[in-house]
Amino acid sequence: MPLIVRRVTLCVAVAWLALVAGVGAWISQRIVASEMRRMADSAEYEAETAARVMDRLFTEMTSVANMVARQGLVIELAARYRTDPPGAAQMTRQQRAAQLTRDPLVRKVGSFMGALSNDLRYARIYMNNMSDDTVTASNWAEPDSIVGMIYPARLYLMDALRDGTGHSFGIARLNKTPSYFVSSRIENADDVPLGSVTVKFDAPEMARYLTGRNIALIVNRQGRVITTSFEPFMLRNVAGLLPPGTVLPPDEGEELGTPIDVHTMTGPGPSDRWFIEGQPYVVRRQPLSNGQYEMLTLASLDHLAPMRKEHAWIVAVVALFGLTLIVLSGYAAGQMVIRREDERYAANYDALTGLPNRRAVLAKLEQLFEAARRTGQWVRVAFIDLDGFKTINDTYGHDIGDAFLIEVGRRVSAGLHTNDMLGRLGGDEFVVIGLTPPPVSGPPDTSVDALRERLAPRIAGTYSFMGCSFEYQGASFGIASVDPTIGTSQTALKEADALMYADKLTRRARQTTRSVSAFATE
Repeated sequence: MPLIVRRVTLCVAVAWLALVAGVGAWISQRIVASEMRRMADSAEYEAETAARVMDRLFTEMTSVANMVARQGLVIELAARYRTDPPGAAQMTRQQRAAQLTRDPLVRKVGSFMGALSNDLRYARIYMNNMSDDTVTASNWAEPDSIVGMIYPARLYLMDALRDGTGHSFGIARLNKTPSYFVSSRIENADDVPLGSVTVKFDAPEMARYLTGRNIALIVNRQGRVITTSFEPFMLRNVAGLLPPGTVLPPDEGEELGTPIDVHTMTGPGPSDRWFIEGQPYVVRRQPLSNGQYEMLTLASLDHLAPMRKEHAWIVAVVALFGLTLIVLSGYAAGQMVIRREDERYAANYDALTGLPNRRAVLAKLEQLFEAARRTGQWVRVAFIDLDGFKTINDTYGHDIGDAFLIEVGRRVSAGLHTNDMLGRLGGDEFVVIGLTPPPVSGPPDTSVDALRERLAPRIAGTYSFMGCSFEYQGASFGIASVDPTIGTSQTALKEADALMYADKLTRRARQTTRSVSAFATE
């Protein structure tokens, strides 16, 4: 491949790689940014949707607790067992349960609570009196019945008796299940508190409503995860994700949970991007109507790294494909340049000797005439005809004849001045062209004889080729110096050609004279 083509190919290849890398990075960045926005919108939508579902569940629990607390049989039962009789605190739970469940009203209200709990998929519905004793419950007939269980100092029970309603999240005492508790006060017609009804909804059951594609978290004001669609996060702490100043200190006896490792992400993209346990997420928040809790939705961004890698592979393939085309195109262009150079060389140079051919000589001669007119010089043309060349071909063969022509060209070229040009017109004819100072008036032009004396001895002499050797007597010369203001390239060639034939005739006459003299002597 020619040097210029290699350089152009290299520049195009570098430009192509830079273009593909730049455009590929820009497109990849746009795609990734669009995907991050889509994930952020998805997290936003799911946070709002899940929050509405959770609000509905909490509202339903409160409504059910209120409805049960206002049932006539429930009020009647609460009035009957408003406080425990003396000595009840010293009895075991089983003893208190046996005593209570002998009452048909306890069993009837408990069965009503059980049917309602089963319909709504609540973990339990139960009633407590003013002594914090469980009078009846939805599981009154089960082995794990909580009837007779005393729950002293439970905040949600105390809030219900004081304010009418109470809310709490905690770990159930018997089955250790994280659960939500909603309580309503039971009161008579005179608004005298008689006890409370509590609806218990287990967190794993509530998590079934968090069915989006992203991770949903319900956290309390301390940052503890109390319900989630992703089990490894359950009961851990994500306080680092909450806005500064919104996290409250723990209530007495409340656990905070093991902190989850969270670090904010930097760089372009949506806000609220975090590394959570080493994985990238975009986080969206939505407060719940129950001010104790907040909904968080975590949209995973871990698929963005493979996406970027895929984009990089696509860019690499496109770059390689283009680079291959560039190299192949460069190779094809190089071959075309080489062919054109070969064609140009063949059109202007002799295939045997490598000297300029007739076409190149004539073109150069025209340039010399133009230059001579500008500089005030003359143009010199020297015709050289190799006498006896046919005899060499006939005697030694055409291979030797070709080698002879090549050697003559080499010898003549070695005797030329820098600005002279040697060409082969064809066959055994050579021509030397160049510029020469104009002749001065007076003596004949000596430059013509100087050129002949410089070149003629180089042509004559011994030639040795592939085992054969012969003496060559020399060539005929015709050298003309032409004034460019009155002559042309054609007249210069004709004049040099005529002088060459005149020299040839003179040389023949001399050889004939020498031959006759030699014969007479013998």
